[in-house]
Amino acid sequence: MQEVKKKKVFPAKVKLIPEISEYVSDCAEKAELHPKQVIHLKVAIDEVVANICHYAYQKPPGEVLIQIEIGKGRFAVDFIDEGVPFDPLTVNEPDINAGLADREVGGLGIFLVRRIIDEVHYKRDGGKNILTLVLYAPDGKNHKEY
Repeated sequence: MQEVKKKKVFPAKVKLIPEISEYVSDCAEKAELHPKQVIHLKVAIDEVVANICHYAYQKPPGEVLIQIEIGKGRFAVDFIDEGVPFDPLTVNEPDINAGLADREVGGLGIFLVRRIIDEVHYKRDGGKNILTLVLYAPDGKNHKEY
């Protein structure tokens, strides 16, 4: 993978999730990620962007900046918003063994993202939420097996 940086701003609207997903997945395909990684990435994008659209902004819609870095066997995508501070990685993992009636609402999406993406990071910087998803090339040492 060569080193590339791309970025694009989108309105944080649910109806634009397919466009955002296509933008990121096209980059992932060009970076030669495994087809299963691209599918997993699309699932993660749907979850992350939907959460930004629904919860980040007190007066929607806001914006989401998608920033992609490709290089050295690594594909990273940042989802950056200026919404209310929220670290999704602090959400308790759901009890997936509990019955549906006994489960608390929420948390299943980020749980899934953390399982299908090689690395997930969050930071708050300069009034911005930055959620980073990292996928490694199939021959990389940190890559999850498929």
